[in-house]
Amino acid sequence: MLDISLELKGKGGEVGAGENTLAGCLRRFTKPEKLGAKEYSCSKCTKAHEAVKRLSILKLPPVLSFQFKRFEHKTVSKAVPQKIDTPVRFPASINMAPYTTLVMNNSGKDGASSYSGPEAMYDYDLFAVINHEGQMDNGHYTNYARLQDEWYRFDDDKVTLSNLGACLSSNAYMCFYVKRHLDYKPFMKPTYRLARDKDIVREQEQEKLKEMARMREVDDALMATIAGD
Repeated sequence: MLDISLELKGKGGEVGAGENTLAGCLRRFTKPEKLGAKEYSCSKCTKAHEAVKRLSILKLPPVLSFQFKRFEHKTVSKAVPQKIDTPVRFPASINMAPYTTLVMNNSGKDGASSYSGPEAMYDYDLFAVINHEGQMDNGHYTNYARLQDEWYRFDDDKVTLSNLGACLSSNAYMCFYVKRHLDYKPFMKPTYRLARDKDIVREQEQEKLKEMARMREVDDALMATIAGD
């Protein structure tokens, strides 16, 4: 699982005009940032140089968690912390290829991107959303979660049937996406699988012993019948 925190404000500190989008936040997250000579020192030559910093995802995990930075803590002593309530639009599915290190490094000058493997391997589907209602000093958390094709809303001990539309229109604080095509294998078999396999083998051995005992009983009965004749 990978947790990514996303800014809802632009570089100038202003809240984005209109609604923010998850894709827009990811573009801002991976946007190249120029560093001045005073901001970067080379680790090899130890000299100060201008440089460009860019964030990207090296390896995509089975589960992605996006946290929108809605709680703003001011560094100035008299500044009041505030919550950013600007709406964020997020999709039911997203392709993460444009934000990976491999695709960014292999992007052509014409804007075309080079994918490693099928493009579908970068697809993720939404399966849970956490919402926060209230302000910085007080509030209440609720969430939506998907079970197969049905959506449910969780509010403390209340669980109600919902739908995808209600989930997508909620004011998300965190979004969770699961990889559509899982391309990994577990490094070891889970304990419950090992125990179950042992039980199956034990039952099979017991059935064989019972069958052998029944066959002996049949043979003994036949021998007794022949001897009686």
